[in-house]
Amino acid sequence: MLGETSGRTRLDPKLDIVFWMLFGAEQNQALLISLLSAVLRPSVPIEAAVVLHAQPERLGVDDKSIALDVRVRLASGEQVDVEMQSQRRPARRERALYYWSRLYAAQLRRGASYSDLRRCAVILITNFSELASPRFHSRFRVRDDHSGEVLTEQLEVHLLELPKLRHALEQNDEPSLAAWGKFLAAASDEDLETLAKEDPVFKQAKDALERLSADEEARIRAEQRELALIPDDLEFAATRRLARAEGLAEGKAEGKAEGKAEVLLQLLTLKFGELPESVRERVTRATAAELMAWPGRVLSALALDDVFDR
Repeated sequence: MLGETSGRTRLDPKLDIVFWMLFGAEQNQALLISLLSAVLRPSVPIEAAVVLHAQPERLGVDDKSIALDVRVRLASGEQVDVEMQSQRRPARRERALYYWSRLYAAQLRRGASYSDLRRCAVILITNFSELASPRFHSRFRVRDDHSGEVLTEQLEVHLLELPKLRHALEQNDEPSLAAWGKFLAAASDEDLETLAKEDPVFKQAKDALERLSADEEARIRAEQRELALIPDDLEFAATRRLARAEGLAEGKAEGKAEGKAEVLLQLLTLKFGELPESVRERVTRATAAELMAWPGRVLSALALDDVFDR
């Protein structure tokens, strides 16, 4: 979740299901075209983009293994696969190549010519740093190691790393793309409002995100997805701490409470973002009964106070 809007928490576009519902919606085609244009910088303007995937509500969003990618066919016949990744997953780079090969191979029908194949691109947007380079936007193609000559223009993989957005803003070599990075990474309503005043497309994006945030079904899907993506290693670490605490002759209750408090803090951070210090202190000092009751309220809570004040 992102911030408060008229008493309602705004959905976070860095969450893959929210990103998909936002940019995959037919009524938001102008936003998708603007984002694709900023990344791909095509020589000919993108006039139309058709989203090829199924509707989000048909998917099991509580399945953390599912990849919520937006597959797009442009008017030129080129195809693009866009995915927001908020958490690290195994074999990310191999998956990017698989996405590309899936798009590329699907073009060729029986009796068709290889010359009919059109360029395909994959765009990965991550909420974590993947490469050693400080660049926000990296583009990969097939090149010769010695001459640098490009083997083909048919394959492109783009990586946008949101933690490196500051570098893009300092370099100012891709201002349109940096602006989209600011939209996705916005930490407050004020940040989005500033963008909306600078460019009409971000006014549309802000309004679209607000409409999505007001949709109760979309909010439920987002919350289910958010909870499903709680890292397995967090749960494992908490279990180990609790088991260790239960094995101690002294401090047994204290150790169990510490583990429960840490898990609750992680849940609250995933849903509401960075927590005030007062909330952290309240959870740390909570009674055993409170630590039993509060986690069950997180899913339905619209604000932090809803978790604690009942």
